[in-house]
Amino acid sequence: MDHARVNSAFVDDLLAGGHVGPRVIDLGCGPAMIAIELCNRDPTMRVMGIDAEVGMLEIARLEVELAGMLDRVILRHADASAMDDFEEQMADTVMSNSLIHHLEQPEAGLITCQRLLCDGGRLFVRDLARPDSEQQVERLVSMHVGEEPPAAQQLFRQSLHAAITIDEVRGILGGLGISERHVQMTSDRHWTIDWIR
Repeated sequence: MDHARVNSAFVDDLLAGGHVGPRVIDLGCGPAMIAIELCNRDPTMRVMGIDAEVGMLEIARLEVELAGMLDRVILRHADASAMDDFEEQMADTVMSNSLIHHLEQPEAGLITCQRLLCDGGRLFVRDLARPDSEQQVERLVSMHVGEEPPAAQQLFRQSLHAAITIDEVRGILGGLGISERHVQMTSDRHWTIDWIR
């Protein structure tokens, strides 16, 4: 699927919301398109893209090379739920787009985000929100991927089912000492955490 519009909106909102970087970690970076776009928009940014899927990192390495960003985007293999060997408070910004719903324990991923973030640093996490009903799931599938092949529609459908609700996110954040006011619905299908440590 073409995620260019969603990725661009993510970077728009990240940059519009406050200070970013220069040391940025992108958890669940996928093909690194968000990291590349962020670096294209701001020459001061340096991004460490982290993903648990080796195949995805191979795609990301190619994209980073094609973008001429080898000196600004570095890639690492790691599971966001278990990154104890990474230095604490190593990033000015920790960002993540559509990773949390892939984790068996979403709380573990958010704990990692918090641990990697320096004092005064910014956490910016966006993910899908699980709809209240099957009818809402199908409405979102039709609206956002209705022109895509059936396999892509099914992937989006499964992601919506796997997602957590904004109330569940708020519950997790409360356990981490982060006020629920730092997470909001930011589209018909996404919630976003925007928090300064």
